Amino acid sequence: MTKRCLKLPVLVGLVFCLLTPARLRCQSQIDPTGQPMPDRPDCPPMAVFHPLPMSQVTQCQKGANVEITMPLKPNASGQAQEKRVRGAWEFQEYQIAEQEREMAFDNLLRLLPMAGFTIQYSNKPSYITARNGDTWMLVNVSGEFYNVSVVVVPEEPWRAAKTVDEISKEMKTHGRVNIYGIEFSPPNEQIEEKHSDILSEILKYLKANPDLSIVVESHKISAVGYPEDDSEITRERANAVVDWLVAHGIARSRLRSLPCGRDNPIADNESASGAKRNERIVLVEVKS
Repeated sequence: MTKRCLKLPVLVGLVFCLLTPARLRCQSQIDPTGQPMPDRPDCPPMAVFHPLPMSQVTQCQKGANVEITMPLKPNASGQAQEKRVRGAWEFQEYQIAEQEREMAFDNLLRLLPMAGFTIQYSNKPSYITARNGDTWMLVNVSGEFYNVSVVVVPEEPWRAAKTVDEISKEMKTHGRVNIYGIEFSPPNEQIEEKHSDILSEILKYLKANPDLSIVVESHKISAVGYPEDDSEITRERANAVVDWLVAHGIARSRLRSLPCGRDNPIADNESASGAKRNERIVLVEVKS
């Protein structure tokens, strides 16, 4: 059976060369003698990933706000999983040099980490999903061709509560508020007061609501190390916040510390912005 892949239309109705019983063969730039044509001048090399040696670009496309589905590793039940990512999109298709075709998939799999990408999932010999921070990549390989789709996901806008009024509003609406801006110094995770102005706003809020009791949660997800390490760090941080509030006039009976370690991320921890959002203190209202 001839292997074929689906050609991408421009910007919308995107369909990629994933696992299918039959595929439409990608169009290529071949002259009448059967030799690959030179690279197209309107398709400059991708900045994030260079093509395989001796491969020739055959087509390229771009889009400012395009959604691409990235295949991921099946779950424990064997069901397929995927992630939809949206952002600035770049696509290029290449014709593989004849002497490179047999090893093309393995070479791409090896080159991606060298370019700073982490392999999220691969299904030999068809496709590879990779990621580098906010940049996602899908590589499809089919016979004498492969194509690369790159999506740069924009940083999700978010705003942390910074004043007593903002803390009060979040607590009234949600019964909890994420707190950022408390600086802790290792190894004992002591609070650095001169860099933790938000503490004075928390103090104002608690003094203005004397009947309110709260749980002080601490969350952290490290890129390295063991979950137990993050659990210990969050235990020390939650206790440090409680101790600081008590030292500044809040009754200990109104406060309870809760270390959460890595258990409750609110963002994708593999991006820098997501990691910043996950490392937080949370004030949670205790319902009477």
